[in-house]
Amino acid sequence: MKTHYKQLIVLSLFVIVGLTGCTDYGKKVNHGHVEVYYKEGISKEDAQKTADLFYRMDANNSGGIKKSLQLVKDKDSICFRMVVNEKKLASVPDDAFNALANILSDSVFNSNPVNVDLTDDHFKTIRSLHYKKMDFNAMPGDSAQ
Repeated sequence: MKTHYKQLIVLSLFVIVGLTGCTDYGKKVNHGHVEVYYKEGISKEDAQKTADLFYRMDANNSGGIKKSLQLVKDKDSICFRMVVNEKKLASVPDDAFNALANILSDSVFNSNPVNVDLTDDHFKTIRSLHYKKMDFNAMPGDSAQ
């Protein structure tokens, strides 16, 4: 049930936010409709793991909408930058983005903090969210197993 809840958050986020493509923002890896740009301090392997993870979470993308992400090393943390539709951004709670940061932290970056920058299609920051550790075991509606 916990995994289902995480996937539901991510899928809803992709549907609501709608990411768009961009160019020239570091080296790039792809998996299907997901592209991940990465800068110095981020390995190609970690960038590919991120692309693979987001592809799996958004595997039902029937519209073929490209998802553009960027990873940047920032001292002891990772900055996860995500192109979003600014008009739809207000309808997405911060916890949805914090959940993505926690999934990346746990799945790719050995539990290191992952901050989130929500950006326009040129990776210009619209809003930043600092890492907030979430306990998925304490999520509401997770009593049934």
